[in-house]
Amino acid sequence: MCPKAPAGYGEGDGLASIDRCAFPLAETSAWTTFAPLVDALAKTAKPVTLATVLGDLNRQAVKVTSVPGGPPGLKQAFRWDSDDNDKAWWIPQGITGSPDADASGKVAGRQLIVVSWYYDLDKHPNGTEEKGVRIALVDVTDPAKPTYRLALLVEPTGTVAQPGYKAVTVHAGGIVWYGDHLYVADTSKGFRVFDMTRIFQVATDKDTIGCAGGTCQAGTYRYVLPQVGAYRHGSACAPLFSWVSLDRSVSPPTLVSGEYCSATACAGPIAGRAFRWPLDPATGRLSGPALWPSAAYLMGQKQIQGGAAHAGLFFLSSSAPAGGGGALYRVKGTKSATSTWIDAPEDLMVDQPRGWLWSLSEGEGARYVMAAALSSYPAP
Repeated sequence: MCPKAPAGYGEGDGLASIDRCAFPLAETSAWTTFAPLVDALAKTAKPVTLATVLGDLNRQAVKVTSVPGGPPGLKQAFRWDSDDNDKAWWIPQGITGSPDADASGKVAGRQLIVVSWYYDLDKHPNGTEEKGVRIALVDVTDPAKPTYRLALLVEPTGTVAQPGYKAVTVHAGGIVWYGDHLYVADTSKGFRVFDMTRIFQVATDKDTIGCAGGTCQAGTYRYVLPQVGAYRHGSACAPLFSWVSLDRSVSPPTLVSGEYCSATACAGPIAGRAFRWPLDPATGRLSGPALWPSAAYLMGQKQIQGGAAHAGLFFLSSSAPAGGGGALYRVKGTKSATSTWIDAPEDLMVDQPRGWLWSLSEGEGARYVMAAALSSYPAP
């Protein structure tokens, strides 16, 4: 039987613990089937390091000093270049970065942000092929000059003799970079996993995706990250993986995933649940081939686009306010409070070393990435 809300539970009533054992999650065969295909891909594509990609950043973001919505405690922010800011068919969603990847907050001596974007073929006037998900790898070490490069996520296909890949067709509403692994939310299934040490350089002369005749293409993107594994839920209660973040304040660290619910999604607008998935720090993978969340909750808020937890305090970004506005709910136990947040908000990331909370907005023509001081958002 699927857990139900306690009697009298309503909007703004904080977190309500529910039976975690109703939500099993397990590794899929992708971990074993994809490994030899990724190895074989080196025959037709050039393996490169993350350092190589960081030395090849080719787009300039724009530093800004304010963002729509006026969230308090703003510490750093940028807008994408005009092409990415205005392009209707690539929509930014998830956020992670070096604060998730490493406890120091840096990777290769740099402060990095990674943002996932999903492709909407219906919005592309000249689109002919599904492109799936891309990531923007952004160097924000110098806040005045954020630079970035776009790369495509791909799913291995073919055989060891003839390896290939295809687009990853998910919404990518949340991402977490932990150790070498990049976890991508797969809404109705669980998580897809990519390896930040397995990056390949491909040809850019054709706007197509895949490998043929000894050459690989990625829709004009120079770099691809192939999928290396996956986790899929086995619950009759049909959990959604709308977003995901990392909580480094607990031991072991946990992924925190949750559901976007509205009047037309889930069992109702405040039926959204959140889950903690423990990680194994030694491997960077979840704590076992088969596992259950270490905790599960009802959130008591609607239209949650992203969530994060730090030191027992949950942050939930919502698109519920009218007119495209945003709200940040601060929730601890049964208490909840609301703060002004960026308009059209999406995913969240806690930057523990700097005491910041990162987020982003998706609105066409108004796409920002921002960080605000955690101290501006106290427990209720």
